[in-house]
This record gives sequence, C-alpha cells and structure tokens, in this order.
Amino acid sequence: MTAVHVRLRWGGVLQQWRLIALGAIAVVFFPRWVSAQTVPDPRMVQRVENAAFVLGQFSFNNNQRIPPRIIQRAQGIAIVPNVVQAGFLFGGRRGAGILLVRDNNNDWSKPAFITITGGSFGLQIGAQSSDVILAFMDKSVVLRSLAQSFRLGGNVSVAAGPVGGDIVSPTDPSPQVYSYARNAGLFAGVAIEGATISFDRNANTRFYGQRNLTPTQIFENAVALPSPPVLNGLYNALARAAR
Repeated sequence: MTAVHVRLRWGGVLQQWRLIALGAIAVVFFPRWVSAQTVPDPRMVQRVENAAFVLGQFSFNNNQRIPPRIIQRAQGIAIVPNVVQAGFLFGGRRGAGILLVRDNNNDWSKPAFITITGGSFGLQIGAQSSDVILAFMDKSVVLRSLAQSFRLGGNVSVAAGPVGGDIVSPTDPSPQVYSYARNAGLFAGVAIEGATISFDRNANTRFYGQRNLTPTQIFENAVALPSPPVLNGLYNALARAAR
C-alpha cells in the first residue's frame, strides 16, 4: 500500500468519526432544543386548565350563570382565575389569565396570555381573591387596544353583565365589555373600574415556543403555532357556556 493510499484511508476514517461525533451531539442536544421549543411550559398549561375550569363554574347553575346569549354574541372573552388582592381594602389586585377572540369563521382563536392589575371588582368587602370573566362585545376593541395596555372604564367602556335568565336584546345599546366576578361562593355581574389588561409576552413565549409573538399573530394564526391538547378542554368549555 502506497503512502498516498494510507493517507486517503486515514482521511476517510477521520471523516467517518467526525460524522459520528456530530451525530452524537445532535442526539444529545437537538431533541432537547426541539422539546424546549414545542412542549409548552407546564405552568402555562395549568393556566389554561384553570381558565377552562373557571368558565365551567360560571356556566354551571342556570339561575346564576353568564347567559349563553352573551357568550354567543361575544367577540372576545378574557378568563382570569384567582385575581388576588394584595392588601386589605385599599390593596392593589393582580391576576394572570387568557384572552380569545372570534376568527373570520366565528370560531374561537388560540388564547393569548394576559395579566390584569389594579381596579376594583370584588363582590364583598375584604374578599381576598376573585375569578373574573370579561365578555368583549366589540372585537375591534381587543385588536386595537391589546397592542398596548388598556384600562377598563377608561378607554374601554365596561358594565356589570346580566346573570341567569336576564336577556339582553340585540337592539339594546351595550357597553364594549360585560364583566363578571365570583368569590366566596358568590357570583354576579359586577362593575369593574380601573383595571388594566396587558399582553403577557413571556407567558406566550413559554406556551407557544416562539419569541416576540404579537396578539394579532396569535389571534389570526398568522404563524405556525402548536395546538397543545389542553386547548381542547378550553374550547369544550366555551361551547358548553354558549348552550
């Protein structure tokens, strides 16, 4: 065997080992990277599950529920479980939830993760936490306002929503948002004033695995976003609330 043949053979062996090493690196690191990008953060999954549960509680009792007509007409819905009061009476409030809007087919979009801060919406003095649902009757309000934080009762009109068998006529003038709250076993439509809703960019990244998402991209499915199985339970809860 000549020196040239030896060098060629060793070159081929070294190339094979390089490929094997690169393959090993890919096996070790690449699946983890993919997993990090495609598997939602369990904390965000839990937030969606909590929202679906709370919506079910708001539609469980026929005499104390959000009227199905409101859900049918709503162009957006925010569900924020466990909005906590930070201090007694005069403390601020904060909660984390989700918001969906109707798409062009009148189906519900994927959820955008939001936070709500400030405001007053307890059913009784001293209540430490409340579950809150906001039914947006005007889709443009959500799309126009969520790019920046917006304040309920400020640039968005909000009113206590009807409950149970109360009927709202389609011809009646209505606010842009109907609001509901539940705490200590009590449920009612309540006026919420001064609460600020903000787009939770970090939470959306952890759920969808993509950075720098905008509300419009999520609502319009403008980019390829995953649909984790937890969303099925949320859509089922929305369908039940509308019946």
